[in-house]
Amino acid sequence: MRHRALRRQLDHQGFTIRPMTEADLPQAHQLSVEVGWPHRPDDWRLIFGLGEGFVACDEIGRALGSAMWWPFGDRFATVGMVIISPRLQAQGAGRRLMDTIFARVGSRDLRLNSTAAGYRLYRSLDFEPIGRIFQHQGRAIVPIDEVAGRAHVRPLIEGDHGRITELDRAAYGADRSRVIAALLARSSGVVYERADKIVGFALARPFGRGTVVGPIVAEDDEMAIALVAPHVEEHAGTFLRVDTAFEEGAFGQYLENAGMPAFDTVETMVKGKHHRPKGPARIFGLVTQALG
Repeated sequence: MRHRALRRQLDHQGFTIRPMTEADLPQAHQLSVEVGWPHRPDDWRLIFGLGEGFVACDEIGRALGSAMWWPFGDRFATVGMVIISPRLQAQGAGRRLMDTIFARVGSRDLRLNSTAAGYRLYRSLDFEPIGRIFQHQGRAIVPIDEVAGRAHVRPLIEGDHGRITELDRAAYGADRSRVIAALLARSSGVVYERADKIVGFALARPFGRGTVVGPIVAEDDEMAIALVAPHVEEHAGTFLRVDTAFEEGAFGQYLENAGMPAFDTVETMVKGKHHRPKGPARIFGLVTQALG
């Protein structure tokens, strides 16, 4: 009933908003292609299965705008995949899609990564910038310099999954166990051990134009480099991507040396409380810019 009432309310604006369904994914994928985002249909299916979305449709039912959100417990969520066709931008579809999400998230604190195109809208909705994410990508090459800490790194095995989920929860500041479970089913991974205890990890999976490494959970630049290095070696000569807030310092320099210069940036923004890490580990590489 709530969605039908919302639809009637917006009809006079030339578009309607309704819940996203799996049948909308081809049109949602086309929207992302039109704005130059690299998501493949499989990438859309993954993120759709983990969250809730809405689409803005024109008078003949075509999805010309999208927005999604992903709950991580009852206190925190992320927002992303907000894409509006030029035809609907002037009609306020972006704001209406965000209002629809606000009505669903309750009192949760929110975080998103904003492109330059969306920044003005999010500021008008009381999101505050807290930092930037650097999108490193390119054809991977193995740097000639020796990587410290490699002796602590080994392949991830099924018995590590519980510890991986625990580490991610502490580093991310919220419980995204459903996301980690979905990623483990489609990723290769390595872990970093100290005194027979896993203290860091990095997953890699097909995404966009090639492979993305993320999440990367590490305590410092040296550990993050040791965790990414096996993935660089495995995918040398192919397209590799890492999204990171740790641009300055040794980690960012390593990514440059590994053939992945910074290609683009987005602004991390929050509405409400900023959920911080609860231990020594940090998120050195994002799952995606939408999921964090």
